[in-house]
Amino acid sequence: MEENVVILSCRHCNQKNRIDKHKALYETDNIKCGKCRKNIFLELDEKLDFFNIADYVHPLDTKTLKAIEKIPAVTSILKFLVKNTSEQFYKILHYQNYIKVSEEQFPELYQLYKKMVFVLDLTDNEPELFVYNSPFINAYTYGVDKHFIGISTMALAELDDMQIMDILAHELGHVLLGHVLYKMAAVLIAELSISIANKTFGLGGVLLTPIRQALLAWNRASELSADRVALMATKNLKAAHFTTLKLSATVPGWDNSKYNYEAFLEQGEIARKMEDENILVKIFNLFQNTSITHPFPVWRTGELDKWAKDGDYLGLLSKNHIKERGVINELQICKKCHEKYSVRLAVCPYCGHTDKEEDNSFFEKLKNLF
Repeated sequence: MEENVVILSCRHCNQKNRIDKHKALYETDNIKCGKCRKNIFLELDEKLDFFNIADYVHPLDTKTLKAIEKIPAVTSILKFLVKNTSEQFYKILHYQNYIKVSEEQFPELYQLYKKMVFVLDLTDNEPELFVYNSPFINAYTYGVDKHFIGISTMALAELDDMQIMDILAHELGHVLLGHVLYKMAAVLIAELSISIANKTFGLGGVLLTPIRQALLAWNRASELSADRVALMATKNLKAAHFTTLKLSATVPGWDNSKYNYEAFLEQGEIARKMEDENILVKIFNLFQNTSITHPFPVWRTGELDKWAKDGDYLGLLSKNHIKERGVINELQICKKCHEKYSVRLAVCPYCGHTDKEEDNSFFEKLKNLF
């Protein structure tokens, strides 16, 4: 098969179509079946309610999550976090300090958000959305069982509508994939390790270092999975890349035409290959990454671009959602409170129950340091 051509079956009539890959990636909403003339790919307003977690999750996400689960006391820490979460405290702060988005407040933003909520099938569990003041392009998701999302004023000022939908879908992706509890744990452990180290002349912090590094490594990997969810939701590869481009360097007031898109993609591919091909670069990046929560944005662009061009993206986007309906987020039922939650979570986010037996002595030692 030619490198720049992809063969896809029509999701409506099963006719095989020979499609130019570049057009498939960048003119997704204009690709029609040669036989029935219907759209080959899912349209922007079509729900993604038929995929399994494995369709989205980046291999690094899976690998680093398994590493976390092997560390002693992790489930004890997660249970403690669920039962003693400051989620309500932070939500109150959001209501007191930031602006809640609704039909009356930031209505244009709310409509963009509702589109992504609908497409990702979260209408029945819609996280509240807040706008907060910041000179940086950013967004985040918080909450254990009742999630809420924040997006910065700079993001609204410098991103266009598709890019805003991309960043919102990315945060909703964390909710869908069961990331939020572990991400909160990563922040908590990072803060605890510093606090304990200060109180014990550095000795106590050593106890938390393996957990801290494992959680931060997974935290960075989880961003790559959420990037894939966002791309599937917007079906707009250029918007996804422009979002990370502007995370790398934003010139206030510049529109998209003033950035060289192709040069940025080339840089992203070089960044990705440098780590793959050079062990010294990999080691250097490991040291550079040890204390950060997100992967480097240019490298991150290369990872998403590779998945879109050489991975499952186009196949998923042309999937027959009528004949192949599945579940986007596999669930389990808590034996204690009977709530449903993601199979990727080691503990129930509603009550902290887990069937996993664990030696709590390590966790008790940590608590005694306070």
